[in-house]
Amino acid sequence: MLKNSITVGRILGIPIRIHNSWFLIFALVTWSLASQYFPQRHTDWTLPQYWLMGLSTSLLLFGSVLLHELAHALVAYSRGLPIHDIVLFIFGGVAELTEEPEEPRVEFTMALAGPLTSVGLALFFAILWVIGLRYNTYLAALGVYLAATNLSLALFNLIPGFPLDGGRVLRSILWARMGDIHRATRWATGVGQVVAYLFIGVGVLRVDR
Repeated sequence: MLKNSITVGRILGIPIRIHNSWFLIFALVTWSLASQYFPQRHTDWTLPQYWLMGLSTSLLLFGSVLLHELAHALVAYSRGLPIHDIVLFIFGGVAELTEEPEEPRVEFTMALAGPLTSVGLALFFAILWVIGLRYNTYLAALGVYLAATNLSLALFNLIPGFPLDGGRVLRSILWARMGDIHRATRWATGVGQVVAYLFIGVGVLRVDR
């Protein structure tokens, strides 16, 4: 992954990298917002306004993803776990540890930090949306999109499928009960595979309709 990424800065000494695939998804999200999402909901805006809002919203969206991953990293950092880097890529982001947590409660706290941050961001943007409804249309439009997206990010990551955050929460609980991280990992991975097959099944059913 490092071969296909560039370093854009450091936070608390942690390298922040952007994978090459990130630029593709960033461009696609910006284009989708500027050419479809905002024009369908705000027909009175001008073309420059659509693109400015699309670009601003995309930047804040990926800033939200960075904060999600940074929350994981800061909890790990506070527990003495070294962080190799944070990488943003086409599917979101990942905080890469150089070693695994030594006890389940550390992993539990670290895994929940990201989704809780996303929930907090969703609440923040929801407040901006409410304020914008009264004072500023652009603030309202940006706020409602980012509130919904951050809430979706939190809920998706809480799915109990390893290596998603929810899967790591599940592993930490199984680890605490079983006393064996390797056995807990196998169980959490198995649940993750079941979840993946359920998603595939739902997708197939929706296509058939």
